[in-house]
Parts: sequence; C-alpha cells; structure tokens
Amino acid sequence: MDSTLSIGTRTSSRTGANQASSIGSALVEDDDMTESTTSPTAQGGRVALLRTIEGEVIPRLVLAHRSHVADAACENSRSMRPGASEVGHLTELVIAGRMADAKAYLQGVLCLGMPTETVFLDLLSPVARKLGAMWEYDHIDFVVVTLGLRRLQQLAHQISETDEAAEIIPTKPGHRALLVALPGEQHVFGTQIVAAMLRRSGWDIWDAPGASGRDILELSKNEWFAVVGLSIGAPEQMEPLALIIRQIRRQSLNRAVRIMVGGHPFVGHPERVALVGADATAVDGRDAVSKAERLLELMIQGN
Repeated sequence: MDSTLSIGTRTSSRTGANQASSIGSALVEDDDMTESTTSPTAQGGRVALLRTIEGEVIPRLVLAHRSHVADAACENSRSMRPGASEVGHLTELVIAGRMADAKAYLQGVLCLGMPTETVFLDLLSPVARKLGAMWEYDHIDFVVVTLGLRRLQQLAHQISETDEAAEIIPTKPGHRALLVALPGEQHVFGTQIVAAMLRRSGWDIWDAPGASGRDILELSKNEWFAVVGLSIGAPEQMEPLALIIRQIRRQSLNRAVRIMVGGHPFVGHPERVALVGADATAVDGRDAVSKAERLLELMIQGN
C-alpha cells in the first residue's frame, strides 16, 4: 500500500509483507543479515549486534535488573514496554538515515524477547506519530518526515518477514480483507502496521500499492472481501473517500462488504466514520483486529 505495484496480486499472510514495502529497495540495505553465519562479515555483524544489545538495548529496557540482565530480560519479556527514551532514540536513528543501527537496535529488543506486536504498536507506531508531530510543529520538513516514514516501512517489513519465516499463521475461513490508501496518499505506514497485525491474526490480506480509484473498484468487484479498509491522511480527502465508499458498496462482489477507515482525520473524530459512509475506524493495530472481527461477525449475522 505504498509504492506502485501490479494491481490484483494476492498477498497471503506469508507473502503480503513483500509487496507492502517495495520502496525499501531505494533505501539503505544491511547485507550482514543475509550472509553466511560463518563468514567474517556475519561474525562482525553479530559482534555489532551484541554491542548494540549491551550498550543500547539493555541499559534502556532492563536498567533496573542490571545485575541479572540476561535472565531477567527472558523471564520478563512479556512485560517489556518501550518508553519515551526508546521512541526518541529510534526516531533519531530513522531521521538520520542510520538504518543499520536502527535494524540492530530492533533486533536487539527482539532478541531480548520483546513481542513483535509490542515492537509494532509501542515502538514503531509512536515513532511515526512523533515524526508527524515534529512536522506539524515545523521541527522537520515534509521531505524528512516522508523519508522517515518510508524507513519505518522498511523496518516493519523486515520484522514481519523474519517473524513470518519463523511462524506460518494459517488463514481463517472468511477472513479476507483489502487494505489500501486513497489514491494520492503517500503516508501509509499506519496501514502497513494494520495489515501486519491482521495477518498475524489469521486474516488473508490483499493490498494494492499505488492503486487508482478504478483499480480499487475493480479489485472489490472481482474478488470477495469481508472488509475493505481505506486510509487517508488529510481532511480534504474525506469527500473523495466518501465517493469511493459509495462506489464500492454498489459494485462490490460481496454486497454485504464492511468498510473500515483510518488515518489522521479520524483520530479523535469517530463521528466522521458515518459522514463518509463507513462502518468503523480503529485507533491502532490491536483495535483494527478487534473491529475487523466484529465487522465480520455482523456481516455473517446479516446486520
């Protein structure tokens, strides 16, 4: 749902993240992670990762348990939550384009046992919000925030790819959704996080990066979806959003399709959901999973 890709290609829970971050090829790549674990380069990468864990991750996340840090990190991983310091640190790395350091930092918190869901929702998402706030207050310009969000997309994709390689999550029957950003919308990191969370919950997610309005309608007309999720970034997009929602409802293969919307214009304004003719919005990835399940339940019940 970010850069231009062929439309109508199915993205399963296993492969969807690959399409969701094609922009990563334009960004800095860290080859250490793909080399043989016996090569000198890979060994150097492991040393760098250990140094990152020892020098950055452990002091920030388990400072209170410094005498037994390794054991405490493993035993208490489920309660680990990033704070303002961790969010600020990762924000600085992303703005500076220090992608190797950012990847090592995230690998560090994952190695310590922080759940992937926590990394998505309590670390990457707050960094995205911080970038948006910095832009609103003119601390950074549009180019910086756009590059920052794209770098976050690359990081999220790499985490998803690693996580999905370790665990294949079966798709649940009837759990199929199309998630797209409105044509012209560039900041789609939030949509990517929602897609990742839904995949982890057993949803079969289709996306259409760079899709036009016609592309979105063709997909909904030719493929069955229980939920169509649409995101926007500015209030000025509400009118075209309302139009495409009406068109989807008229032309969708599933005439009982449910529509979920998201993006900054709906934050703190749930009344706007009805104004554009949608069924629900969500405050974050966890809420999106809950809302999608509820919409599917209502569709099955015929409500």
